[in-house]
Parts: sequence; C-alpha cells; structure tokens
Amino acid sequence: MIAGGVLLLVVAVRLLIVGGWSEQMVSESLGAVPIGCPLLVGPGAITTSILGLQSSGILTTLLSVLLPFIIVWLILRFIDPIYRVLGKNGSLVITRVMALLIASIAIQYILQGAKQFLQ
Repeated sequence: MIAGGVLLLVVAVRLLIVGGWSEQMVSESLGAVPIGCPLLVGPGAITTSILGLQSSGILTTLLSVLLPFIIVWLILRFIDPIYRVLGKNGSLVITRVMALLIASIAIQYILQGAKQFLQ
C-alpha cells in the first residue's frame, strides 16, 4: 500500500506541477510502452485496482472500474465539444483539481499502509 500510494503521489505531483503527463522516449523503449503501459490503464490505475481489491472486495472494485470506464468513454467520445466549452485554461484547472484528488487518495493509501506496517 505504501509503494502504491507513493506511486500515485508522484503522478499527482507531476500533474500539479507540469499540468500534464509527458515523457521523453528513448527509441529502444518506444515499442514496449504501448504494450506494457496503455494510455488509460497505467501504473496508477493498476495500483488503485489492486489496493481496492484488498480493502473493499471484488464487487466494489468492479463497480469502481466500470463507472469510470463509462465516464471516460463518454468524455473521449465527446472530447471536441467539451474542449471547445472548457478551453485550454479550463482543461488545466480540471487536470489540477483531479491531481489534488489523486494526491489525497495516495496519502490515504500511504497512511493505511504505514498503520498496517506498524501493527
């Protein structure tokens, strides 16, 4: 839990500071990245799912995966009209608010892991 929380916290801090997620790719690793780490199911999502299975059970975790899946599909389906309404600044604001929520989840995982470790 601690490692997963730290990973989520790194993602959140990067989103807060940079406002997005961009990496410089080395040509040798370019082909492996789409297979090992797809765009929407990266290490943060996988860690959150594993920790959700441990703490909440399969039904709650399944619902917590399906609901965002549907929401993300709808957002991606209608991304052009949404972006026209929000604009660049609105998109950055939403990115940073979501990063704050991710950071709070990460801190919760770190604290829960530390509590279990100390017991």
